[in-house]
Amino acid sequence: MRQELVELIQRMTRRNDVTSSDNSTSWQAHREAELLADETLVDELIAYLDEKPTKDHRSAAYFIIGKIGKNCVSEECALHLIEYTSKETDKYALAILLEQLADIPKPESVDVRALFPLLKDERWLVRRAAIQSLKRCQRAEAEDKLLEILTTTADPIDAIYCQATLNQIGTRKSLPALARSLKSRKRDVKASAYAAIEAIKARDC
Repeated sequence: MRQELVELIQRMTRRNDVTSSDNSTSWQAHREAELLADETLVDELIAYLDEKPTKDHRSAAYFIIGKIGKNCVSEECALHLIEYTSKETDKYALAILLEQLADIPKPESVDVRALFPLLKDERWLVRRAAIQSLKRCQRAEAEDKLLEILTTTADPIDAIYCQATLNQIGTRKSLPALARSLKSRKRDVKASAYAAIEAIKARDC
């Protein structure tokens, strides 16, 4: 892997004693990574991940792949990250991976079914990141899975995450379930449901 990429990952994972996170080496390195748009880096990062680096270094690699995928609108980056969901065992690294997927457009040609079991993961950090990961997804199955969770969950935070994702990908099919959330006693559940309903109506009605 090219030296500048090695150094970027090292800086992203460095822990500094600083008064503000905005001044840390890691924070600055993450801002650099957010601007990357060179798809030739992805193959090197995949080879690096196959060497089984530490969880912090894996997280940094997922972050970079995700930002390249977002900036280049790369289906390949989405596919690579989806593949690694079945290999990653650390919940923090897996959550970072899933959060990056949320920003990458996923047309119908991208098979997201490997993400569906994670929507019911016992680890809330993973579960909610998985719900987010379906943003910008065009497969109808994704909406169905989110509605299944929304209509059965007793967790208001999970409901809010579902509604935030449906805000982006939901169709008229989601309106009845979202309307039921308007009756929730939780203010944030009602607010996110209302926002999703308005977004769907503007987009699909």
